[in-house]
Amino acid sequence: MKVLPIYKQIENEIINNIDNNIYLANQKLPSERELAEKYEINRLTVAKAINHLEELGYVYRVRGKGTFVAHRTNKITLGGGTLNVNAGFTATTKNNGILSYSRVIYSGLITQYTTMARRLRISPDEPIFALHRIRYMDDIPVLVEYTYIPATYFPHVEEQDFSMLSLYDYMKKYNRISTDFHQKLTIMKCPKKEAKYLNIVGKDDSIFYFEYLGRTNKGEVVEYTRAYYKSEVVQFRFNQYYADF
Repeated sequence: MKVLPIYKQIENEIINNIDNNIYLANQKLPSERELAEKYEINRLTVAKAINHLEELGYVYRVRGKGTFVAHRTNKITLGGGTLNVNAGFTATTKNNGILSYSRVIYSGLITQYTTMARRLRISPDEPIFALHRIRYMDDIPVLVEYTYIPATYFPHVEEQDFSMLSLYDYMKKYNRISTDFHQKLTIMKCPKKEAKYLNIVGKDDSIFYFEYLGRTNKGEVVEYTRAYYKSEVVQFRFNQYYADF
């Protein structure tokens, strides 16, 4: 097994201490000399770790005073099981006592969207319900999602107000909830339109881009969603499974 360089081990320990509130926001860290003595290494190695932590936004320096823990927005953790990450957003924020809501930027029926019809395994002539929303967490825009579902499975879906109503509760009403998910994660530069929706400016514009395809237990494709997550407030956890072939 490859051993991490010493400076990376120090980085990871400090990050772990920050994540577990051992080091609090705006708290002064031990000096480079103190850290060098603690780990029995030279100060240049410590300085390399601290410099990288500063680049990552975990700490900041004040001339003549030292290095301090940066204030970081609390993150919510999504994923970790078989649940669709996207469907878990509302439940996760609720379980963490966080107010979440949606702003609908488009909803309606569309046809002749050939690429999407192919994904949903329907004819291009069949209606697709498109729902585009910005999701908020404590008034902070967290993600932009573009969802498409076969309208024939969900009568009068275009008449619903999905700024208030849960899409997954509505799908469950018609016994066509996704139970099997194919999900793809990409880390990418945020597109200009989504950056505007998410209030992302400056150099730190990397986001999580997710694609979801959801099927029922009968194999019906009932949802395709692509979503852009603000990386500073969301993190993902995945379970790894091993199987014999």
